[in-house]
Amino acid sequence: MKGGERLRRAVGAATVVTALAVARPAAAAADPFATWLGLPAWIWMLANLVLFFGVLGYYLGPPIARFLDRRGQRITAELEEARERRAEAAALQATLGEKLARLEEQVREILARGESEGQREHGALLAQAERERDRLLAQVRGEIDHRLTQARQELKRHTAALAAGLAREQLERELGPEERERIFRRNLSRLEQREPS
Repeated sequence: MKGGERLRRAVGAATVVTALAVARPAAAAADPFATWLGLPAWIWMLANLVLFFGVLGYYLGPPIARFLDRRGQRITAELEEARERRAEAAALQATLGEKLARLEEQVREILARGESEGQREHGALLAQAERERDRLLAQVRGEIDHRLTQARQELKRHTAALAAGLAREQLERELGPEERERIFRRNLSRLEQREPS
């Protein structure tokens, strides 16, 4: 059964229950000791209230429970994905840190070897080692910048997709079909106006 049909039935049942609750004469409702069909008025009011909430729970409870369950599963999946991405970023950071440490160790070895070869070649080897260090550090920095840019872009895309999904869900909950159609047509006309003729 579709949600709209269930809602219509729930509203109909609530209307019947409410009609039964207010069908009592006004004089009997004013009297706390009045009876109807041999039972005190407060028992009828309590029965109507219980029946009203029972009908609402029967027709509206399962769709709400399914919605909350799906939403909880989606949030759990998104949290798990975020944890995995954070773990990947931490692993990438550790890998790049190890590479940088190895490169710095290599630079130190080059410098030590240059000093051990003698004073005559010391200046040339030192300059070469510094150039190599600068090149390697520039390469590592370039790789780090590239990876960070990729990670930021991927995070932006994921965040944008999540935000768009949440916004779409909120719009679908808050806007009716006519309002969505009106907004769609307005945005379409704006896009048509921006196109070059």
